[in-house]
Amino acid sequence: MVTRAKKALFLKTKNIGDAIILTASIAALPSSYSFVDVICLPHSEAIFKMNKRVRHVFVIPRDKKGLNKITAYFNLFKRLFKERYDLLAHFSVDWRGAVLARLIHVETSVSRQTDRRGYFWHQSFNFLAPKLDIERPMAEQDVDLLRSINLYKKSVAPAYQLDISIPQKNKVNAWLKKCDIHSKNKLVVIHASSRWKFKEIPMASWAKIIDQLKSKKIDIVISGSHEDLKTNEMIFDLCVSKPVLTKDFSLIDTAALYERANLVLTIDSMSTHLASAVKTPVVSIFGPTNEKNWGPWKGKYKVIGLSAKDAEIFACRPCGQDGCEGSKISQCLVQLDPKMVVNQALLMLKPS
Repeated sequence: MVTRAKKALFLKTKNIGDAIILTASIAALPSSYSFVDVICLPHSEAIFKMNKRVRHVFVIPRDKKGLNKITAYFNLFKRLFKERYDLLAHFSVDWRGAVLARLIHVETSVSRQTDRRGYFWHQSFNFLAPKLDIERPMAEQDVDLLRSINLYKKSVAPAYQLDISIPQKNKVNAWLKKCDIHSKNKLVVIHASSRWKFKEIPMASWAKIIDQLKSKKIDIVISGSHEDLKTNEMIFDLCVSKPVLTKDFSLIDTAALYERANLVLTIDSMSTHLASAVKTPVVSIFGPTNEKNWGPWKGKYKVIGLSAKDAEIFACRPCGQDGCEGSKISQCLVQLDPKMVVNQALLMLKPS
């Protein structure tokens, strides 16, 4: 008698950092599930393509409009109906997962309780994990969905899982060589920009950090998306000792660069999770957001908040607000001493 291979469908329609976090749950899924497919937003597709366990990546057609969007959704759902999934795990709280759970007739469907949705949404799933809390890493809280259906019984979630191909590594190494960056010096990659400006530290602070690290004969690359380039160029202009900028790197290129680095130095952003996923030490700067939820996961890391003196002044952090009084500027990050960041970076670069 031939047993049909089990299939799981994971949905997470959130940002790139959330997609990286989901790879811990993919790793936690028992090997009895031969196939794992993922539904995600377009900008997260590359993350799941770097995960060897993911078979198919289905992208939400959010960039389409009108009839084209309706047609794209119809074709997506039609494809999913044919797959005969055994498990549907919905890690977001949008309506797509609830609709699919009702329509594709999976044996087991699971999501988490949320105040954002009502009775109908909650009744769409066979099982519900507890609500999110402010004390535990998001990797653990995602894996709670698998714990709630007895598919993962360990007390600690796995590490994030991304795999960088050899050609991709060679591509980045060739680029570094072209930029006159060689393995004789330590390499620090900095991610300074965010779509949420209240998470950023001042550009002048970054310039001071870069100049001090460069004075220690440390090579510096500032990474980011195309949208980050303007901020990165302004930081570059403020530096006395000029770093190297990435200008046309894809997300996969950036992952390979992070893996090659000796340290990733970043604000609270997807870069924190990307560094964790490629097993590179990371120093992460947090202000209004809660590092208990969103800090690095596993590996070697250090979270920087405030000095003891400033912590008394800014007892409000982590406030979860978009800057002080909605200003989009977080004074706890403005006040951050660049020397503290440099010192932590140098400590992380020392041999273990």
